[in-house]
Amino acid sequence: MSSFKAFWVSLKKVSHIFAEAVFAPQTRSGKIWHISNPKSVSRRFVLLAPLALAACGFRPIYGRGSAAEALNGKIALGPVDNRLSFEFHEQLENRLGRAETPIFQLETTLDVQSKGLAITQDNAITRYNLTGIARFSLTRIATGEVVLQDNLRAFTAYSATASAYATFISERDAKRRLAVSLADQIATRIASSAETIGQ
Repeated sequence: MSSFKAFWVSLKKVSHIFAEAVFAPQTRSGKIWHISNPKSVSRRFVLLAPLALAACGFRPIYGRGSAAEALNGKIALGPVDNRLSFEFHEQLENRLGRAETPIFQLETTLDVQSKGLAITQDNAITRYNLTGIARFSLTRIATGEVVLQDNLRAFTAYSATASAYATFISERDAKRRLAVSLADQIATRIASSAETIGQ
């Protein structure tokens, strides 16, 4: 049985148990259900739902003993050359762990594109849309083999006010959001491919 089919069958079983435990018997019309104890619903569901996942062999990608957990602290990051890349690398390290004895090398390039919107009658731009693009490749250090590579995007925006300083702060915060979002996407992409990457 495939993992998806097993999950679906297990979920149906849990749903049946859940319905019997939570809902009172049907009325004579056979159409009306009512909840006997709303507080017991959440408790029973929290206790029963994981059984369906366990029954089909499902494991969280960051779970104990998972392939993703085994990569923690095994990926070396490239150098930092500006504030944006510093925040980007800081978030990557938070997600991937600091590499003490790396097995893989992660190379990344960041590009931020800005587009002015909401132009006033006197041609002043009051809002900017930012697009962040991260290109990355993950290489096995021992062999030089590229085991994973991809291009990822993130989007955000900020407002330009009459104050130059306030606009600067808004732009800086927007770029930081992009950096964190792209780092999270890369970490998730690596984690979801951990089993095929191997060690």
